[in-house]
Amino acid sequence: IDPMTQSLQRRKSQIPARREHIISTARNLIAELGIQAITVRDLAIRCDVAVGTLYNQFGSRDGVIAAALEVDFRGRFEPLSKKTIALPPAKKIHERIKLTARDASKLKDYTRAVMFFYFHHDTNDSLRSMIHDFIHEDFRDIVYQIKSSGDLAPWVRADQFADDLVTELCSISMKWSQGYIPGKELEARLMQSACASFIGISTGNTRQEFEQLAEKTLSNI
Repeated sequence: IDPMTQSLQRRKSQIPARREHIISTARNLIAELGIQAITVRDLAIRCDVAVGTLYNQFGSRDGVIAAALEVDFRGRFEPLSKKTIALPPAKKIHERIKLTARDASKLKDYTRAVMFFYFHHDTNDSLRSMIHDFIHEDFRDIVYQIKSSGDLAPWVRADQFADDLVTELCSISMKWSQGYIPGKELEARLMQSACASFIGISTGNTRQEFEQLAEKTLSNI
């Protein structure tokens, strides 16, 4: 292979590692500055790359942030969805809330920045969707699972319920990140809220399982 070809192949092999580095750096900047305050220049300086490199790989400043959010949420929720696919609804919710509370506790500044952006009046719709959609789809699928078992109240609209539940749980996470909810109570407060919502739309065994889960978490509040 001639030297020019070797050089080209070497540069191509570096692209995935550089992209991963940029995404990781963007996530750190989200925690440090907040999504709205980040500029392309901030990203370029911290990543030690040219501004043109960011545009070539991601298209825009929002493209970088969207990629960081997608990697974060997809990396957390997709493996969990696959791992818990055979579990009943209440146990699925239990596992998702535990994961959410654990990750939020480890990354409080990041959680605060993401939640602030989620509720901001002037939020980029595509970026907000990166935060919202993975969780929404997961909850919606759980509603459909309840329906397939015959335990769903007939008036429930799955998409609307899931949408409202995401907003409700995000608001609790926001209050926690601002210090209005003690750190040790986050998991229990999220669990109680989710259980109350699912109890309201469920019947039969599914409702009983959510009631038992709600009762189990009372001692942690």
